[in-house]
Amino acid sequence: MKYIVHADCFDFVDSLDNDSARLVAMDPPYFGIVKDEWDNQWRSTEEYSDWMMTLFRALKPKMTKDASLVFFGGIGKHGHRPFFNLMQRIEADGLFMYRNLITWSKRRAYGKSHDYLFCREEIAWYSVSGERTEVVFNIPLLDEKRGYAGFNPKYPAKSEYKRVTNVWTDIPELMRPERNAQKPVALMERIVRTHSNEGDLVVDPFCGWGTAGVAAIGLGRRFLGCEAIEVDAIAANERCCSASLGHAKDGSLTT
Repeated sequence: MKYIVHADCFDFVDSLDNDSARLVAMDPPYFGIVKDEWDNQWRSTEEYSDWMMTLFRALKPKMTKDASLVFFGGIGKHGHRPFFNLMQRIEADGLFMYRNLITWSKRRAYGKSHDYLFCREEIAWYSVSGERTEVVFNIPLLDEKRGYAGFNPKYPAKSEYKRVTNVWTDIPELMRPERNAQKPVALMERIVRTHSNEGDLVVDPFCGWGTAGVAAIGLGRRFLGCEAIEVDAIAANERCCSASLGHAKDGSLTT
């Protein structure tokens, strides 16, 4: 099975069927945040944002009416804010509906003598529909029990477990990643589980290590993705195939 192909992201998106993807979950280049060549292809923030907006416009007709777009980004530095510039462009264009901005809090912090320690990464959530309830959203819960029924007796809590907020502190980063910007499977599992249902198609145009695919397949979703670096695309597809075999045997996730 070919889950991840070696292809340019635009060619890959063009190959998708219209109204097919319930979730586009991706970790695109941030532009100038890491040293790898794939993150330094643009001459300016505006050029980068133009490139990403062209991709988003190509993606939209491929998504269902209740689909979500979830993507990672870094806050950048003074005078260099490609992630926030891109968010502003999406909303100014009216392309997708802003839903939330999630902060993924990491355990490893970086700091300077005259600054707060830095230990965060951002995750933007947008939807195709502008209607509040016309989007797939399966309420995510923590493993921690709330210990009380709720603040208002008239409206008791629907679960004994606490709900996930838009600050995620319970999923640690990978301390020794095999690839820059590699994400843990548990992180992608939360995104996939929350924004899609079993049997839905999850798409990732920047597969990298293949984590989104491994998470999606392990959770019983269909998955399609691409990666521009050929050796990474081959390795990522092999990981997805292993995840598929593990899911087919017992429904569990094999990484």
